[in-house]
Amino acid sequence: MNNTWDYLVIGGGHNGLAAACTLAKAGQSVLVIEQRAIIGGLSASHAYLPEAPQHLLSIGAMDDALMAPSSMAREFHLHQHGYHPIPLEHPYGWMNDEGETLLLFSDFERTVKEIHYFSPKDANTYRNLRGIFDFLMNSLDKIGAKHPAAIGKLDIAGSLLKLAGDRQIRETLKRMAACSAFEMIDDTFESDAMRGLWAFWSCMFAPATAPGGGIYLSGFANVHRSGIFRPQGGMTGLVGAFANCLKSLGGEIRLNSPVQRILIDSQYGTASGVRLADGTQLQARHGVLANCAPQVALGELLGDGDLDPGIVRQLRHIPANSAEVAPYKIDLASGGRLSYHRAQQLRKRRDAVDLRKTTFMTGTLEDHIAQHKACLRGEAVAFEPPLYFSILSGADPSVAPDNGDVLYLYANVPVEPIGGWADNKDRYGQQIYAAASRYIDGLESEIGRLQTCPADFIEQFSAPRATYFHVDMLPTRMGNNRPAPGLGGYQTPVPQLYLAGSGSHPSGGVSGQPGKLGAEFALSQQRNSVNV
Repeated sequence: MNNTWDYLVIGGGHNGLAAACTLAKAGQSVLVIEQRAIIGGLSASHAYLPEAPQHLLSIGAMDDALMAPSSMAREFHLHQHGYHPIPLEHPYGWMNDEGETLLLFSDFERTVKEIHYFSPKDANTYRNLRGIFDFLMNSLDKIGAKHPAAIGKLDIAGSLLKLAGDRQIRETLKRMAACSAFEMIDDTFESDAMRGLWAFWSCMFAPATAPGGGIYLSGFANVHRSGIFRPQGGMTGLVGAFANCLKSLGGEIRLNSPVQRILIDSQYGTASGVRLADGTQLQARHGVLANCAPQVALGELLGDGDLDPGIVRQLRHIPANSAEVAPYKIDLASGGRLSYHRAQQLRKRRDAVDLRKTTFMTGTLEDHIAQHKACLRGEAVAFEPPLYFSILSGADPSVAPDNGDVLYLYANVPVEPIGGWADNKDRYGQQIYAAASRYIDGLESEIGRLQTCPADFIEQFSAPRATYFHVDMLPTRMGNNRPAPGLGGYQTPVPQLYLAGSGSHPSGGVSGQPGKLGAEFALSQQRNSVNV
């Protein structure tokens, strides 16, 4: 059995696969090492329930806001390898207790009309913000495609201000960089629909009370700019295409292979391979790329003395769910149709939109602020916590059998509740499920469910403090400061050990850019060493 490759990639998530494809396309031999039995990490859709083998559940990512319109999808010919994105006409929305709904359509003017139903003032505000949001997202696209060193020494906020020529855009960006997400929402919108919708979205991406989080007011910009897509067959439709591409380029994937240690060459001090949990040693001629969190790659996977003590201390302070708010997921397989009966009946008075194809968020801004404060104290979830839910099979019937459905249900909870998760997991799940039953009909046809609390995300996915993105997506932790000042970029303090996951530039989200850019940097270092 071959135990030596040009490069080893730790982690078979989408970034790890993007990194491996980049290396293989450059003619390098590469092996992806994945600890789980399936590829994809938190971007996998899988039949997790033995009693529901035709229901593909998605524990983590479910939508594609970045990959479908990207050059990466074209570069790696993902469509030819099985990636078939489904465009969503009205991907996101807000629902209240009475069943009233606000939908965000890919059609901008239709969205403005929708918002006008709740608040003419908010509709006008949203129209005026579009130019700022488009500028912001276009600029982030340009910045995100570069090595952070090419951006300059300024942080992301400073770089954006430098790019902005319009005074109004500059003033709004300054405000976003100074305010928290909750502050920006409170100052910008008046209707519960708009305030609640943006509050939930912001909480999912960054600490909503941290300065600089106001930038996430632009979080829904891609709905109207490039569109939101759902890979056919779930997110595995995307990661499976990357895997097929890698195999076509001669790359390999090894599953069920948790890495115990990154090996350091005793003579040169370079990363030379890995040791698996079963004792197997795999060698890398030119480098090891870590798609896992930097806290893991530079922490538990290195030995004592491999890093300077100052860097070890710095790793301890990398913010990960620093607001003490973490995800709790319930993924459910049903044998019958799920619906939003009350909301659908109300919706018929306005149009014939099928609400089963929309992902909904609930709660007011005030509800989210109260929930946030409860999480900080480690207290139990409110009796009816704000929810994020989607009937995934509504837009993509391929993830469930005929007459069955797949439900994605998410709520914010404390990272570590009082009393710990062993004693609280079922109670929290019952509260979240009870809250969902206020909106969703047909739950009595449940076949089975998978409940994933923060402790499970940490154990099963090596996600620091249950952080999907490994490092909080704050403006102060982007560019050269991601994951930490002095550790920006892809080169680690260990030569030939590179970062290539969501904890490095440009950020989390299903883009593949951290993996691709990390691999390109590794290749550049290899070329430089040959030239020397």
